[in-house]
Amino acid sequence: MRQAIRLGLGVAALAAACGVAAQDAHNLQGVSVSAAVDDPNAAPPGTASALAPSQASLSALEPQSILNRNYIQTIASPKDDYLALLELTPSAINASPNGAGFSSKSGTVRGFQDGEYDVSFDGIPFGDPGAFGHATTAFFPAPSLGEVVVDRGPGTASNLGNATFGGTVALYSAPTTDKPSGQLSTMYGSGNTWQVAGEGNTGTFGSLGTQASVNYSHLETDGLLDNAGLKQDNVLFKIKQPLGEHTTLTLVADYNKVNWNTFTAQPRKQTDRYGIDFGGLTHDPDTQGFYKYNVDDRHADFEYLQLHGDYNSWRLDNKLYTYSLRDGGPGGVDLLGNTPNQALLPHGGVPGAINHSAYRAWGDMLRAEKDLGSGWLDSTLRAGIWAEHAYQSQHEVTVDLSTMTPRTLAGTPNDQIIDTNAHSNTTQSYVEVEWRPVENLSVVPGLKHVDFDRTLDGVSNFLPVGGSGHFSTNLGAVAVNYRFSPNLAGYAQWAEGFQAPKVTILQGDGSQVEPQTTENYQAGLVWKTPETVADIDVYYIDFGNLVNSVEEPIGPGGSLISVYFNQGGVIYKGIEAELTRVLGHSGFSFTANGSINSAYSKTTGLQIANAPSSTADVGFIYDRGQFYGSFLTKYVGARYTATGETSGANYNPNARLPAYNYTNLNLGYRFLPDLRLQLSLNNLFDHRSVIQGNGAASNPTFYYLSGRNYTLQATYTF
Repeated sequence: MRQAIRLGLGVAALAAACGVAAQDAHNLQGVSVSAAVDDPNAAPPGTASALAPSQASLSALEPQSILNRNYIQTIASPKDDYLALLELTPSAINASPNGAGFSSKSGTVRGFQDGEYDVSFDGIPFGDPGAFGHATTAFFPAPSLGEVVVDRGPGTASNLGNATFGGTVALYSAPTTDKPSGQLSTMYGSGNTWQVAGEGNTGTFGSLGTQASVNYSHLETDGLLDNAGLKQDNVLFKIKQPLGEHTTLTLVADYNKVNWNTFTAQPRKQTDRYGIDFGGLTHDPDTQGFYKYNVDDRHADFEYLQLHGDYNSWRLDNKLYTYSLRDGGPGGVDLLGNTPNQALLPHGGVPGAINHSAYRAWGDMLRAEKDLGSGWLDSTLRAGIWAEHAYQSQHEVTVDLSTMTPRTLAGTPNDQIIDTNAHSNTTQSYVEVEWRPVENLSVVPGLKHVDFDRTLDGVSNFLPVGGSGHFSTNLGAVAVNYRFSPNLAGYAQWAEGFQAPKVTILQGDGSQVEPQTTENYQAGLVWKTPETVADIDVYYIDFGNLVNSVEEPIGPGGSLISVYFNQGGVIYKGIEAELTRVLGHSGFSFTANGSINSAYSKTTGLQIANAPSSTADVGFIYDRGQFYGSFLTKYVGARYTATGETSGANYNPNARLPAYNYTNLNLGYRFLPDLRLQLSLNNLFDHRSVIQGNGAASNPTFYYLSGRNYTLQATYTF
């Protein structure tokens, strides 16, 4: 029994160390209760773990929320991107003014912005190598995912990535299956939205034990904002091939194509005139906002080849991977209506620009672990190394949009706005030990070494840019998990975080700034039975070396250039909790999660931008017989669009955004064991609150919560 409990406690760390998908890791758990309640994707129907929108694991080493396959398929919208999926978890907010899945604009966790937390796919971190951000519509829509885990912390030393200090949004593909299976679905909804999706599993075929799966989705919409259409295709292929008794080779390839109209937040004078569903796009070809002039075309791919071996006390895992994003299209210079065409093209035409950018990353992630000792020395040693090279280019030229030919705009020296090339190299290595000195206890100390190099050359905003930077550090972490009983576990963590400066530093005056750092302290409890899943945690994060910038002229009357510097830091602290409770045999379950969050600048003592003061999600889930559904309300507390709200001469009434809430209703019916129909009503009460803004003291711009909208989906499983 002791060994079984130890195995259960180590599953989360094993998944991180060996790159095993969460579903596969759960299957390794040895505690008897874990099979019933701790694996959300394997939990029996009707249990709290199977029904909960989000929950933690009994083997957690830091605060986390697991979003299982049931949540993705029956509660979330089928058109969601991954930021829309996680917005119902504690401390998370996301702005989707065009509708969930149609271009998320601001996904934050605890106030950490996109680019300050990692996103990974099957254990591989990915993102824009320049700013560490993510193009959410270009990678892994909801139908392609089997599970999402939101880890709200830097993890142990074996957690790799360029922005782990703000946490990790871990995306997982669905596993292949032993038996043939599949699913087909079609959806229609508001905004002339429609989607077809399907997945198929071959099961185990052939004498070699091969398993393969394919997932495809096609989405089209006119958008919930005026003229803000989107088209998306995504295909994901996986093949898993055993090589003998102890080794497995897995190939995964994903391709995504998106074409969408690029809207923008609007000032009140525009929304007063055209309504809050106006995003700057029109049907008039003589305006810069003509929707056909504002188009972004994206092509993304992600591939990896994994070799995994399990040799009794030794386990080895290697992932060789590449991913890329090509992004380009035209856009008007000013979609806010402040700059007339003649001001920039006095001899006629429609001023705009065509932008082309691309990046590709190549990397390899090697991990190894070995079981050592016995008794009070019982432990597992883990070590690994991650190396990645990324190349990024950007080219932007001003044009007359009516002819799509290059034109020099008034007040500019030429038509070449940006022409840059950047290279980056990341190497991270780690060693950690999971020590199990007594029954039910795991202690995981570790050390990670980080090296990051970046170079840049070219022209940006008509000025030459260039330079290089090298950043290196050692990061420590200690995490503890104790299983008080088969149903109750506690954990505590101390960990250091690190992020190298973004490429914009080299686009400024070349200022040397120190990397941003964090020191994290977190602790929590997890309780799980077939009827109840619950967790609670507290956190304190000391964020140092916050990078900021000011615009300064080059010489008397010269052009403005960004000057970067380290400015104090931020103290993040708060409490988070989740609960799902099955209400007897009624078919109903009560679910709630929430957070009280603080993110204050050390320098000013004011709340930082886009950090909510609190979040909450509360409602009911029903699943009995042929009927199922959910009624969930999300609440987001007040935020600021700049660093806090000052008084007196510096008071800015536009800096504070009000609290808001929205309610989503899902109603489903199973006509046959294999056929179901589902109606989803999002923002049921049609709240049109401000959800994001730029906080400008004059003529500020805002995004608004998208209006009431629906989707109707039919799904056939075979």
